[in-house]
Amino acid sequence: MTGIALLTSALILLVVGAILTALLSKSRLACGLVAFVTVLIASIWVTMAAWQALTVAPIQGTVLLTIASLNSSLIFTVDGLSAIFLLITSLVAVCTTLYSIRYMRIYQRYSLVRYYPLLLLFFASVISVVSVHNMLFFLVFWEFMTLTSYVLVVFDTSRPEAQRAGLRYFIATHIATMCMLVATVVLYVRVGSFDFAALHTAMSGLMVTSPALVHVLLGLFVIGFATKAGILPFGFWMPDAYPAAPTGASAAFVGTMCKLGVYGILRVLTAFLPMSHMTTVWGIVIALLGTISIFVGTITALQQSDSKRLLTFHAIGQTGYMWLAIGVGLALLRISPPVATVALLAGLFHVVNNALFKPLLFLNAGAAEYRTGTRNMDKAGGLMQIMPVTAVTAIVASLAIAGIPGLNGFVSKWLIFASSIVGGFEMPLFVFLAIVAIFISAVTLASFLKFLGMLFLGRLDIGSEVERREVPASMVIPQVVLGIFCILFGVLPVVAMRPLYAAVSGILPWGYSPAYASVFGSSPLTVNINLGGAGNGAWGAVVVLIAFAGCLALAYFISRMGGAQTRTVPMWLSGEEHPFAEVRYPVHSFLLPFNRLFANIYPSIPLPRLPRPSAILRALNIDSWLYYPGLRLGERIIQAIRLTHAGVPQLYMLWVIVGAALAVIVLFAM
Repeated sequence: MTGIALLTSALILLVVGAILTALLSKSRLACGLVAFVTVLIASIWVTMAAWQALTVAPIQGTVLLTIASLNSSLIFTVDGLSAIFLLITSLVAVCTTLYSIRYMRIYQRYSLVRYYPLLLLFFASVISVVSVHNMLFFLVFWEFMTLTSYVLVVFDTSRPEAQRAGLRYFIATHIATMCMLVATVVLYVRVGSFDFAALHTAMSGLMVTSPALVHVLLGLFVIGFATKAGILPFGFWMPDAYPAAPTGASAAFVGTMCKLGVYGILRVLTAFLPMSHMTTVWGIVIALLGTISIFVGTITALQQSDSKRLLTFHAIGQTGYMWLAIGVGLALLRISPPVATVALLAGLFHVVNNALFKPLLFLNAGAAEYRTGTRNMDKAGGLMQIMPVTAVTAIVASLAIAGIPGLNGFVSKWLIFASSIVGGFEMPLFVFLAIVAIFISAVTLASFLKFLGMLFLGRLDIGSEVERREVPASMVIPQVVLGIFCILFGVLPVVAMRPLYAAVSGILPWGYSPAYASVFGSSPLTVNINLGGAGNGAWGAVVVLIAFAGCLALAYFISRMGGAQTRTVPMWLSGEEHPFAEVRYPVHSFLLPFNRLFANIYPSIPLPRLPRPSAILRALNIDSWLYYPGLRLGERIIQAIRLTHAGVPQLYMLWVIVGAALAVIVLFAM
């Protein structure tokens, strides 16, 4: 079959699978198996189509649907960038669906009719989003993805916090979609088409006649994609929504939907916006937003005791790395083609790597929850003794996300840091952003030492009712598969970098990007980065890992030569034995070094007492004159809005009519 035939068949199969799983929902095992087989076959077809687009040529199908009144046609098109996201979606879909077969036993009292059918339709919508080049159908599939994921977020109806998280997610993402819709309609009015090429023409014209309006439209697009990606401050909903969903769905979200914000930004700022000073401006904005998310998301993760909530804050931080790289690349497009291309590749490479280790970490946390019944890391520990495979894959994923050499996260972060620092010769701001990102990589490692140390390492600390064995094979296999890819792309990064380079070059003007070999060399084992001047470096993972393995073998040999014996004894402190629970290192103790960090930087030097500048202090106390008054005003507005939601359907219909009328008035005014 042709590439488009494979893609279309996969989408049809997913829809049919959703119907079948709904019909079989009373048989939990049959429902899960049908869902897995459906996703497996569909993913194979999607992978074949994506590989054809990467290795042969972009593929485009025939018209499947036409809306004549809006001059829009549904045509599936797959280029290099779409192919990368299709490959990610295929792998994540197979792993999370297989994992869910046994994991969903946690939710025995809930019907699976609200899980597997929605999960399959969610995957179909993600595939569709990255396979259309018409903004109308892009937004239709984007909205369908939002609705299916919302139902999965509120799956556990017994938990009020899950319902509140779902409501926040629903409201935030729909406001974001409305922002993108308004921007799209403004462009559509000028050219009468929603095709990407036509919107490019509209944007080009507005850059001459109304440059301020172009900035407004780009801001609306950035808000929309940042909200879905979880970029702060727009991703405030994510820390509550992702943990609320079943772990299989959470892993699917973080492996696919979270990455579509990057896809959208790349599409809009390369397909819609001609290369200009505006690209530079919005590249800087995107890089700044990414760095804020890196810092705030990762630092906040240190404070979490819920394993899935910790991982969700890290998802925000890791997406920030992608946005930093994409922003640097966009900002340097007009200035330095090699650095811009490497930065865009680095961001896209981190998308791929994050789609491997981040879902794996969620599956690790879900396996611990499945076995112990809790996500609180203070209430379970030492699970490596009963779940060795899960623990080993958790170690791989934790070290990968922290950027430890030899694993996939290191290479993409190295490229992000290198391109940002070299780009700093043109824009010094990027050097500062790179320093922040490098520092946060160390914080990431500290955070995941907490995750590993509390859940998997150390002394076994679980209740007597917990089974002492590994989770079922259907939950272990997806973890092993994702862990293998983390190692593969760390040892042989060129395997991923070549198609990624082709995808990046494909979305840039013809002949813009230099040849792959001129930047990264031709070695299949070593990455030789050449950005000119001081921007040179090399990384040979195979050689480094061989040397590291030799050092480990030597250390083990020396330890065995000593013949030291080990013994297990009760905890002893201050002259008496203590129960393990009393002396166990709690989760929040990992924050103590950061809390004390700045207290010991400067010596205690006596300083003369000065009068308190009360007027200046009051002016600097923004909380007293800005934040708290604004908060009280917001509370009054919310209370007023609550009065309009009396539970009467007719009243809600009235608000819908009024809102639609206002939207039409605003659009005509613009």
